[in-house]
Amino acid sequence: MKNSLKKAIVLLLVLAMMSGSIMLVSATEEDGAALIPVRSFFEELGADVAWDDENWMITITLEDNVYMLFVDNNIAVRNDNVVVLENNVIIEDSRSYIALVDLQTLMTPGYLSGAIGTAGLAAEQIIEYYSVPGITIAIVDAENGFTWTGGFGYADVDGDIPVDEYTLFGLASISKTFTATAIMQLVEAGILDLDEPIVTYLPDMSMLPDILTGEGDYRNITARMLLAHASGIYSDFMGFGVATIDAPNPDYMNDFLENLATFPMEAPEASVFTYANNSITLLGVLIAEIMGYDDAYEGYADYMQTNVFTPIGMDLSTFILDDVHLEHLAQPYIDATLRDEFIYYNALPAGGIFSNADDMSRFMLTLLNDGAYSDEGSRVLAPGSVSQMFELADFGFEAPLTIIHPGMGILHSEGLDGFRYTGHGGNLVHYHSSMVFDRDNNLGVFVSTNSITGMAVVESIAVLILQTAIMEKTGSLDLPESDPTVEPISLTEDELLDYVGIYMIVGSDRLAYVVLEEDELYLVNLSGAIPTINLVPLSDGSFINPDLGLRLWFVDYEGEMLLFLGEFMSQPAGGRLESEYFDQVATEEDISDLIGVYLPIMEEGEVSIIASVTVGVDDNGFGYASLTALHGNVAFTLLIPIDDNSYLGGLSFVFEGDNVFLEFAGLTMMLIE
Repeated sequence: MKNSLKKAIVLLLVLAMMSGSIMLVSATEEDGAALIPVRSFFEELGADVAWDDENWMITITLEDNVYMLFVDNNIAVRNDNVVVLENNVIIEDSRSYIALVDLQTLMTPGYLSGAIGTAGLAAEQIIEYYSVPGITIAIVDAENGFTWTGGFGYADVDGDIPVDEYTLFGLASISKTFTATAIMQLVEAGILDLDEPIVTYLPDMSMLPDILTGEGDYRNITARMLLAHASGIYSDFMGFGVATIDAPNPDYMNDFLENLATFPMEAPEASVFTYANNSITLLGVLIAEIMGYDDAYEGYADYMQTNVFTPIGMDLSTFILDDVHLEHLAQPYIDATLRDEFIYYNALPAGGIFSNADDMSRFMLTLLNDGAYSDEGSRVLAPGSVSQMFELADFGFEAPLTIIHPGMGILHSEGLDGFRYTGHGGNLVHYHSSMVFDRDNNLGVFVSTNSITGMAVVESIAVLILQTAIMEKTGSLDLPESDPTVEPISLTEDELLDYVGIYMIVGSDRLAYVVLEEDELYLVNLSGAIPTINLVPLSDGSFINPDLGLRLWFVDYEGEMLLFLGEFMSQPAGGRLESEYFDQVATEEDISDLIGVYLPIMEEGEVSIIASVTVGVDDNGFGYASLTALHGNVAFTLLIPIDDNSYLGGLSFVFEGDNVFLEFAGLTMMLIE
């Protein structure tokens, strides 16, 4: 340790013991915290202290260390690493002050302080720039039992209630990882076989195939297929009371099999990966049935409380809110200024959990510790079961355009920079969360917000914090190396024409067009966010947009042109529609009676996650349906007829007198314009 740091620590100890005495550096008090004058303290150590009047910033240079403090802010910088202070740096009588406890934090770095600082800075920026009311964050390192939790902003803006480590957020689809944990417990106990058709354990499933008209057979699906989103099951319900206001709807789970029986499977079992909330809800019903509960809703919740939450001390986590939980609940917001109505999501196994940073740190440590939170008494899974959950699912088929790469209740992801991580996210109208792991280094990060506006950034922030923690712990990130020899090249007009066409983009709200103009390639209407970008060919076969630095790859896969994003082709984006496909799409003449906006018809107390559906015809004459969710996400599909007034994707139109209705996923919507 350098002499200056030793001297600083001595001064800090003296100040702590002698606050108010006559010293070289004096202390004052505000709100019970000892405040240290910045300039005199650091100059006593021999530092150079500079004041930036324009930015209200103090720069301190002390030997090899550079510190930056910002007045009226609790974010500081130490040698390019962000440090989160407990209190703001203040100015009083033309002198700047820092709290004693924050001075200690600034000068004596703690474990993973860079990741913690990144978390604090990210939270501050999200709150400011995305108008998010509150955010909670947890960082864990299972190798040494390290846990840090932080709360930022407000659980209740109107009530002036801040977020802390016990504030409950709706974690939505992170529930799936908990359901997978319960399933693996039943496997360990010898009660359930992952590869046995679940009709063996759930006799009521035998009714489902009797009325099916689609491909696949419900009688053949297994728990392994369901956990990995490869069962072919009808993927999601938007009706049947899956979402309610005022009160939860237990009947949704209790009637789930009956409602499922009215829909065919979407694909043959074990033939395609399709993210399916219904698959995990079915597993929750299975858990309640196997364990002898008469009520699927309460039975599932009770099993999870007894066998998952309680053993590892997740004391406030719950699937069913009561008065104790409501006291800690982060309220739902559209943005930081607009509070909204609370929505109950009644498919508990797929998206109904409420938890907080403290409890989620315990769950992350449990998974990273191979199933035990701290000792054998807190074990909820055997090491082999955890490993199975994190293994990539393999059913013998390729899925080149699958954005998710499932394990069992765990998803494998890859960023545009090639960074690979595991975990699960969750998005449900107002609550948006991300839980990410680096199992090689025993690190985990959890982030959750309580507004629609948080959806856009929550996963990227979690990944950024995780990357910072990895860098701090290991000194490097395991990223693919860029090829330094890649450079722009010229292609002939005929070569460029190979890529021209109309593309379906995953998650887009419209079609994308690759066009050739004056020997340059352009991508038009990418997800509606970027009107037009030019594409420059590179020597490695990819294309780049110089303004955005966005890399794209056109890949010929079994005669179809697929589009991937990122320098390392890490994210599938979509595929080109071949000419024979155009003949199948409905025309304006085909759907003239269907064009317009449809709004949901709901029973009292129910709410639709789908806010509206627009049926129309694009500039090429293609009929389409565009579905807008309450949180703003848009799903776009071309209308391809199956029979009269029925289309791929489960869209069916019904005429009753002068009215037109759209039936979709258990939801009925009415044409209003």
